[in-house]
Amino acid sequence: MPDSAELLEQMRQKLEFFEQANRAAEARAAGYDAMGGELRDVEAAVQSPDRAVTVVAGLSGSIKDIRFTEDARKLSPSQLSQSVMSALQQAVAAAARQQAEIVQSHTGLPIAERVQKTQQEIFGRPADPPSRPPVDDDEDTGSIYRRDDRW
Repeated sequence: MPDSAELLEQMRQKLEFFEQANRAAEARAAGYDAMGGELRDVEAAVQSPDRAVTVVAGLSGSIKDIRFTEDARKLSPSQLSQSVMSALQQAVAAAARQQAEIVQSHTGLPIAERVQKTQQEIFGRPADPPSRPPVDDDEDTGSIYRRDDRW
């Protein structure tokens, strides 16, 4: 049976172990708080290749804003739809890459490379605009509104 000095030393070592574990947990929690703050600030703005639409995407693919320029009035409904979808996809993809980079910088997990690879498999190179202009398959009235002036 250990004597009281040995018991006291064992208790001191256990206490030191728990204090170290607590400090490490607090440091991790602070790191996760910092990561959460950075993630809340994720924002990616992408303008369509025809410059008619700008989409701003945020955390988890949320759409924060969609802005149209005067150039949007020159597009047919089909062209405008393609411009919006192109800018949406690119903005959401850019925001996802930002998220992955933030998570990777805080955790060390190789997530950014995985996201990049997946996006390349799905969309081709993520920074590339569409290879051809949108096809105009609608009658162009010069307006972005339907003939009855409703969306």
